[in-house]
Amino acid sequence: MRLLIVDDSVVKAQLIQKILSKDLSIDTEIVHSAETCLDKLQIESNKPTLEYNLVLMDINLPGMNGIEVTKRIRAHEKYKDLPILMITSSNDDNFIDMAFNAGATDYINTTPIRQTELIARVNAALRLGSEMERRKKREEELLETTRILNMMNRYLENISSHDPLTNVYNRRYFDQFLESEWRNIPKSKEPLSLLMIDIDFFKSYNDEYGHQAGDSALKKFSNMLNKIVTRARDIVARYGGEEFAIILPRTNSNGAKHIADEICKKIYSLQIQHKHSPYSNFLTCSIGIATQYTESWLRDKQDEIILKADKALYKAKEKGRNQAIVYQESY
Repeated sequence: MRLLIVDDSVVKAQLIQKILSKDLSIDTEIVHSAETCLDKLQIESNKPTLEYNLVLMDINLPGMNGIEVTKRIRAHEKYKDLPILMITSSNDDNFIDMAFNAGATDYINTTPIRQTELIARVNAALRLGSEMERRKKREEELLETTRILNMMNRYLENISSHDPLTNVYNRRYFDQFLESEWRNIPKSKEPLSLLMIDIDFFKSYNDEYGHQAGDSALKKFSNMLNKIVTRARDIVARYGGEEFAIILPRTNSNGAKHIADEICKKIYSLQIQHKHSPYSNFLTCSIGIATQYTESWLRDKQDEIILKADKALYKAKEKGRNQAIVYQESY
């Protein structure tokens, strides 16, 4: 324990020091002015300072009085919980009120100095300071625990909703999101579009170049999709194997076709070699597009948009792959 006595009376300060050093075995230090006190506490500096557990502050200091010094100390974040015991020779209620309003923890009348009272009040202030310190540490530990739990929750949420290889959304999240957006169609009165995407002849690519190369190609492809699909409500998901899906809320078939055509161009521009593709020397993809409009929402079921996009995807493959096809009723 370390205690700072701030009193311009040398005799009084030394008497308090003698009592506390003898009865409480506390290390004490004496200063005789407000300026020296502030310097000891490094109030105006970022330099490291000694740790004090308690300050005994005389109200009637020369120059800046003890009440003003207490205000300065309390304004410092580091010392907002430091116990400050005001020393006064007066029982004037106004002085006492001012001391407490400034942030004093307690006060003691030192005319005369009553040894038993001094020890009791110092002990009480030290116990309060220790309890405040323990509480502060518990709060810091709680904040750290909360931070770790939030981080773990975000991590768990991420791994439960994302594909571990490509880091796009997984099939589970795709199903949940599609259901949510499907229900939202009559509220938004806007169309919902779905793109089903299949990388062309990916099995033969894996057979030729190996699964590591296949994984690398899937990562490059998903990264490319994320660069194209950037609106806040749009999502890219790995539907399974080499098949991906994109949900585009509030997007009509023309808008969806524009995005799909861009994907077909961009995958080709990645220049991922595929010598066993019958249609190209590089990886390509085929895309089926289906759009659900408000007018037909009541008579259609959610699964139908997937079936329609799958039929359009099949048609894109049938027509030579490396292209995007919008679903037509004739399919």
